[in-house]
Amino acid sequence: MERDPDAFMTAAAETSDLDYESALGELDQVLANLEDGRVALEDAMALYERGVGLVRRCASLLDGAEKRVTELAAGPDGALEETPFEARPEDGGAG
Repeated sequence: MERDPDAFMTAAAETSDLDYESALGELDQVLANLEDGRVALEDAMALYERGVGLVRRCASLLDGAEKRVTELAAGPDGALEETPFEARPEDGGAG
């Protein structure tokens, strides 16, 4: 089994400074390494733990984005008002 020390150095690194695209891209790399099957058990465990951290980071960022999304709608006086966005069932949301 091959071991690339640089590939596993990030396993313990923090994820809190990653943006969504970076975390998702790294998660793709982690999954590819795990699916390859040529990773030693210790390295696989480190990659798994890193993957869990990346999934949590992505979920946190998506939750934050969802809370920030607002919908502009015409109020009773015709003025635009911001209201929290709620996905409708026809859009795939629980709504």
